[in-house]
Amino acid sequence: MTVISVLSLKGGVGKTSYALGIAGAALKRGLSVLVIDLDPQGNASSILRSRQRSHSAATVLGHPTADTLQESIAKTSWTGGPGTVDVLASAPELIRFDSWTGNRRFVPKLARALKRLEGYDLVIIDCPPSLGALTREALAASQLAVVVTTPSYFGAQGAERALDEINEIRATVNPDLEFAGIVLNRLREKTDEHRYRKRELIEIHGASVLLKPTIPERVALQQAESTGEPIQSVKSAGARDVTKIFDKHLNKLLKMARKTNVETSP
Repeated sequence: MTVISVLSLKGGVGKTSYALGIAGAALKRGLSVLVIDLDPQGNASSILRSRQRSHSAATVLGHPTADTLQESIAKTSWTGGPGTVDVLASAPELIRFDSWTGNRRFVPKLARALKRLEGYDLVIIDCPPSLGALTREALAASQLAVVVTTPSYFGAQGAERALDEINEIRATVNPDLEFAGIVLNRLREKTDEHRYRKRELIEIHGASVLLKPTIPERVALQQAESTGEPIQSVKSAGARDVTKIFDKHLNKLLKMARKTNVETSP
């Protein structure tokens, strides 16, 4: 089972769109996918239109056992492929688990609950747009971490802070965590400012850290979110362009995960 955290430093960069784009690509490929929505805003849960159970991600963090996790997972309305997509839905109470002052030892809860989870090929964790305790929970439970940003003034700075957090979690509680790369989202190549910010990101972090292809700005992504369906189900040229990109990214992420599994095997 491959566990991937998708994180960002600010809202509005398309973090949830990316997480669900990868989930949709895996669905089409026939994989069994679990989306864990750790963002208290619950956007991923809304788009997936989960058949809500009485339990949520907050329930699991309060009682981090395999049984509680299994009882809290809900089916979603997503179809259109040989695979399946389930969700551990968000809840407003998640916010009480996000407090982190750095002056106490961090003891991961989600990782403990996921340890005995079976039946899924891929787990995608949609983190809140911050570096609080919920993002730390996600990173502590993951094999790969993907940072999503946009070609903006704060994009490179935010990516750098996210990398620092990934390195800290790897050094303290999850030595198997690997940084998968930075996703540059909503790029308009014809815009001077966007080209400049892309060059800036490369100068700071190196060309190899960018997950390619970059993701262009496409209205189809907003259309998919508003109708609660995978981008892979939207019938438009823009949707087809982005679908191909998500498929390539999924290939790369699964390949990285396989390499990580081989390197960490006894």
